Amino acid sequence: MKILKHLLLIVSSILTLFLFSSRVAASELSLETSSELGFNVIPSLSINYKHDDNITNTKNNQQASNLIEIMPALRIEGQKYNNKFILDYTGQQALYSENAENNYTDHQLKAELNRASNSRHQLAISYQFNLAHDAVNTGISEGNKQVTAPSRFYNQQVALSYVYGRQSSQARLKPRFSFNNKRYDKDNSSYTPMADFNEYDYGLAFDYHIGASLNLLLDISNRVSNYQGTANQKDSNNSLLYTGIHWNISGKTQGIVKIGYEKINFSDSHRESQANPSWDIGINWHPKTYSIFNINATQKITNAVTGTDSIEANRKSISWKHTWRYNLSSSLAYQHLNETYQHSAREDKSNAINLMLSYQLRYWLAFGLSYEHQSKSSSEVHLGYDKSIYGLTSSLVF
Repeated sequence: MKILKHLLLIVSSILTLFLFSSRVAASELSLETSSELGFNVIPSLSINYKHDDNITNTKNNQQASNLIEIMPALRIEGQKYNNKFILDYTGQQALYSENAENNYTDHQLKAELNRASNSRHQLAISYQFNLAHDAVNTGISEGNKQVTAPSRFYNQQVALSYVYGRQSSQARLKPRFSFNNKRYDKDNSSYTPMADFNEYDYGLAFDYHIGASLNLLLDISNRVSNYQGTANQKDSNNSLLYTGIHWNISGKTQGIVKIGYEKINFSDSHRESQANPSWDIGINWHPKTYSIFNINATQKITNAVTGTDSIEANRKSISWKHTWRYNLSSSLAYQHLNETYQHSAREDKSNAINLMLSYQLRYWLAFGLSYEHQSKSSSEVHLGYDKSIYGLTSSLVF
């Protein structure tokens, strides 16, 4: 009965949007009209019907459920002289038919301003706010069988970056700074102040042009993390030094390879520092204009949500997007994550596969099929699980 109500709500939403778009067309209002005023307004809506065979992310006593995802979005972008701005909003609501406790509503708001005072100086400022959640048995509720609902939190980030040097200059300097914080809702049954933090990240990158499409780079960064309610026990200072190259060859392939050294020190003298090799690799390859491959590999030290001090995270991923014809496209992605918990015997291995097939029925309407499989194994056996999610998707862009 609940699913029927949700379907009726979806149908009414689609009809409302269709009628709205018809009125807009009839009155000859369009994105081209708004662009004459210096900005574009792009609203969109995605509605997905899915089946999740393990909504509690557990190894035993798994529970399956159908769900509906409703994801409205609004993008405003524009340019005035040398100033470019973007305002993005995305919402996501999930409604579960078998267990309403798993329902959630997430919001994301991002604003970005880019200013080029002249060809030598470029400044970018951005702000992002997320009201989101940890799914059951993930994040702060991991391994806690008493938690039956998502754990709510918000986080926000302010970032400032500057580039000195022309695009064609042989050398360019790129200083940057960002502030990030995260706070969990104290009403969460799994709440712990040890997961709340403030984070300050600052760094400097130096590019040196050595060929038609090749640059050498040096990147230095430092991240300071201050945790709430831990009497400075988890506070840390993470330093990174990278060297490497990045390139762009005839639009066919772009990439960056950074290899270096990372060290994390803790304010608590009883906690041992950790030092590891680190790398960050990203390659984008276009063998054809209608086919794109992305390959990524990273190894970094991340802060643990609870429990141990830090995690050595080794992540690898590959994705392929292909347009079979003007209105039919597909995407395939695979990711592997290996997490080694420092000063602990725990080690986790996670794999994820995503498959998507999309059919563009109209320029403003697309339908699709989706499949996602997640698997996690851990030396702490009760934390492992497998799940599959099947979906019918729809997307409307106005």
